[in-house]
Order: sequence, then C-alpha cells, then structure tokens
Amino acid sequence: MLYKVIKKVDYKEFVSKLISDFEFIGPVKKDIATHDFVRINDFSKLDINYKRTTIAPAKKILFPSTEVLIQYEIGEDIKISSVYEAKEKILFGIDACDVNGLSFLDRFFSEDLIDEPYFSRRRKLTVIGIDRMPSKTNFSLSMGKEYAKDGFDLFLTDLKDRYFVRVGSEKGNGLLSKYAITSAAGDEDFKDYNKFMDTYRKSFKLKADVANLYDNFEQVYDDAQFWKKIAKDCYSCGSCCLVCPTCFCFNVKDDMELNLKKGNKIREWDSCMIPEYGLVAGSHNFRPTKENRLKQRYRCKIKTFADRFGSNSCVGCGRCIEACLAKINIAEDINSVKKEVSV
Repeated sequence: MLYKVIKKVDYKEFVSKLISDFEFIGPVKKDIATHDFVRINDFSKLDINYKRTTIAPAKKILFPSTEVLIQYEIGEDIKISSVYEAKEKILFGIDACDVNGLSFLDRFFSEDLIDEPYFSRRRKLTVIGIDRMPSKTNFSLSMGKEYAKDGFDLFLTDLKDRYFVRVGSEKGNGLLSKYAITSAAGDEDFKDYNKFMDTYRKSFKLKADVANLYDNFEQVYDDAQFWKKIAKDCYSCGSCCLVCPTCFCFNVKDDMELNLKKGNKIREWDSCMIPEYGLVAGSHNFRPTKENRLKQRYRCKIKTFADRFGSNSCVGCGRCIEACLAKINIAEDINSVKKEVSV
C-alpha cells in the first residue's frame, strides 16, 4: 500500500475536480440531525463532519432499495431484456465501518453466484473513505471494524493541516496522479497519523463484549425467557434492517401491465424482522414471534457469517440503535448474553 499526503490548501481543488469530472456522491446535511449520501455538484454542499450514524447506508449505491432487474414482453416469443445500467461514480466520505460493510456485501453477492446488478455497479465505483470520530452509538472498535484494510481506492485521515492518504488501488493512485498535488508520506506524517488513530480508538464510548460470544450465543439460543426479555419492546417494524450497511434480504416481484403482455421483475429490500417475512403457503410462518425474529437477526449478525466468512456481518456502526423506535441496543444485548451465561 502507498502512503501519501495532500495539503489542506490543495484538498478543495482535488475534490472539486472530482466533482466536475465524475458523478460524485457524498454526505450532505439534510436537516439538523441527519445526513444522506447523494449526488453533489458543488463542493460547498459536501459535509464530511457528520457524527450521527443514521444517514442511509452506502450500500444503497450498489444495492438500491428498489430496482428493475429485467423487462419482459409476452407474445409468440417471450422477450427478456436487462435494464440495469452502471456508470462510473465516486463514493466519497464513508467511514471505515461502511467500507467494511461494502466488503462484506462484496463477499456475500459473489459467494454462490455473481450478482450482476450489484457487481456491474461495484466495478465502476471508486470508494474514497475518510476517518471520522465515532458517534456515541458506534461500537465498531469492539467488532474489529473501526479500521478498513481493503475495499477502498483511497482513504483519507485529517491531520489538521494535511490529509494522510492510504492508497488502496491502482485506480486510486491514478486519481491522485491526475487530480491532486501530493507528496510521499514521511516519518512525521506517520507519527501524526498514529497519534490520530490512538485518539480515535480511545474515543469509542460504547463497548460490546464479543470475547467468547461465538459459543456463549449458543448457550442462550434456546432460552425462551431470555429472548422474550430482549425483544419485549420490539415493534417488528424492520427499521434496523433498513439502515444496516450489511443487511441483504430482498424480495423479487412482478409488476405487470394491464394487458398482461409486458412487465418488469423488480427487486426490493425486505426485512427478516417483519412478521410476513417468514410466511409461506398454507399460512405457516417459520418465524411467528418477534422473539424468534430478533434472535435470528442477531444470529445472522454475530454468528452465521463467522462460520461462513470467518468474520461477523455486524460492523458496529450503531445505525440500528439510532433508528430503533423502541431503543433496542444490539451492543447492550451482546453484553446481556455474556451476563446471562456468567450467572
């Protein structure tokens, strides 16, 4: 990996050139409390100093909440055509846990087969991350996701008068060569970067005790009373899944025209927390209670993908804590597992 430095006086020109030449997506302040990742045409609209984690997750750029997969026409012959289109884009200003979230989706959508709509966008997406101080609900340090080792093209760290830049790909290095004035990082730059990272890691307030959680979770898995207590306030609204950077569940449906000759096959986000998610023919529901649904969601986040990928799918961003109407806190619930097995 290459390490470079961009002076603050040159930073604005660098980003402005990217905005001018690319479809540039970055965080924009929507109101007093929230930001969103949207297309930006003016540097003044960019706000990388967001704190709250309830901004819509970056995954929506690659995995939209609703998308048309194919169009079809039924006649003497059945005509099918794909309609998803990918364009070169830059995603700017996501933090380390969001980068790690994208890396998880990269693995998931290529595990059994290649999800072409997802990867047609991923191949044309340039990711530029930025380190930022954690919000009070962010516990990514506990999950080992506070630092991104890969999944980005460039990653910037603010060192007051300059940005320390980790170059993660040839594409990222090419952008710097073409659009930025840089210098190679020296000993003083690494020293200041290490100081920043030490301060950054000490800034995490919320902790989740994941030591031995892999086995501890199985000890409480069949404890009905424990899960009834954990899920007692859950509304089964699915908000936690909508804001999660790694939730991948979706539904596919047909949208037919009235003539029944033409239609679209549409993919849209779904949520395992919604009662109808597990409903099948004959009115049988594999997950009829909110206790069962929340337990399964937690198992997916902190157990299932440790088996499949060797890493949890929860990145500790804390968005679900912010979004939950009932104030259910996954980090506190992880700690409750440890307390339960320690009794």
